[in-house]
Amino acid sequence: MESIPPVSADLTETMQPNLYASSTVPYTIALTCTALRLWCRWMNRAGLWLDDWLILIALASATGLSADLLWWIPRGLGKHVQAFGPEVQEDWAIGLFTAELTYTGVIVFVKFSILALYWRIFNKNSSIRLPIAILTGTVAAWGIAVFLLTVLQCIPIRGFWDKTINASCNVDSHTFLFAISIPNILTDAILLVLPVPHVVKLHASKSQKRGLITMFLLGGFVCIASILRLVAVLTQPTGPDFTWNANNVAVWAVVEADFAIISACLPTLRPFWLAIRPKQLLTAQSVPLSSDPSSKSRYDSRAPQAWGASVLECTVFGGQDDRPSAGSNSTGIVRDNLRHGLTPNSRQSKTTIQVPLVGIESQNDKAHRGIRVQSSWKVEYA
Repeated sequence: MESIPPVSADLTETMQPNLYASSTVPYTIALTCTALRLWCRWMNRAGLWLDDWLILIALASATGLSADLLWWIPRGLGKHVQAFGPEVQEDWAIGLFTAELTYTGVIVFVKFSILALYWRIFNKNSSIRLPIAILTGTVAAWGIAVFLLTVLQCIPIRGFWDKTINASCNVDSHTFLFAISIPNILTDAILLVLPVPHVVKLHASKSQKRGLITMFLLGGFVCIASILRLVAVLTQPTGPDFTWNANNVAVWAVVEADFAIISACLPTLRPFWLAIRPKQLLTAQSVPLSSDPSSKSRYDSRAPQAWGASVLECTVFGGQDDRPSAGSNSTGIVRDNLRHGLTPNSRQSKTTIQVPLVGIESQNDKAHRGIRVQSSWKVEYA
């Protein structure tokens, strides 16, 4: 075993709290997003598709990456090299070798999952299919190349961490990290903008298109993390204090991997947003329908409309006397009008009632039959 090189530094300095935070907090968020993704599939009564299985493989790789850092930190990462014992070089090399493999697994399978998601949600006749196929081949080639370079850094492989054996090691770790970063960032950027022109062509409202594009562009966070990791590689100091010099690279590598999973899950969480946002925007106090004229002012303000909120809208045709009063059963009026064959004409008025479905509860009280709305509502006459 080679002796540890001398280092002139304050041995009490530490970056380990930052490393512990970066290896646990983003991973917890990634794990939560993946669980919510599976919950959304269950809520839609849809089985797991290829993109879901691929993201689970990516999450397994991210689990290995975070576990490796939690093992690595107390054995040679985050402090100056002379603060550790004589086994620091071997432990350091084992931690680095494992981190490179698990990081590659996360990045490759996350990109496969995103491409599989695009393949699933866009029509088979869409022109996006060819770019997806090309990118899939590119990501696969990148992953295979990085995997082989990682495994074959030293021949035999054990020579990477066991310096007591004769081994041929011809790959510079710093150059290796820089070389894999450039194509990684380029594919991230292409994946980010690839669905945008195809979403614009969809037959949907502008608000729906904006929502979809926004969800896809949230993947830009992983591009930022990838760029910051590249900057950390370029600015990494060279010298004998290797356990201290690689701190920033380690932080941004694990953050990038976890943010990649988060960004891949965000476009699939629409059922979750629909489930929680209306409840947050509606008032918690229920407002029963009443015929009391003094309560009229309570119905004059329109309830705020949440993105994707379901709305019950019914149209009633009839004269002035047919307009529903507060407390009346508007569903019954609609049914009666349809039974009598009433249709809109120039001499009949039109009534539109919009009530958020999330605010409707059944009423069993005989004194107040009908519906109860947990927010203010308004009846418009035209």
